Amino acid sequence: MNPFSIIMFCFSGAILLYAGIMGLTGDSSMLHKQWAVKTDDKKAYARKVAKILALTALAPALAGVAGLFSTMAGLIMLVVGFVAFIWLGVKITS
Repeated sequence: MNPFSIIMFCFSGAILLYAGIMGLTGDSSMLHKQWAVKTDDKKAYARKVAKILALTALAPALAGVAGLFSTMAGLIMLVVGFVAFIWLGVKITS
């Protein structure tokens, strides 16, 4: 197994774990104060951010799968995936 794929799978799992904890608890204190928006409903905001993070975590997971075949394909999938899934996450949650 390619080390790139292993790293991408671990990275994706860590992001999914973080997003899952934040989404289930709705704890906005898990966000850095610089990233937090002043809002009345902090639980809903934390859940929206968690959804975007969960979608973003798909990019390294798909890059890990593509990296099994070719590292260059994995890198391309990582860059394209991050841009696409962040855009999709923002469109879905807004």
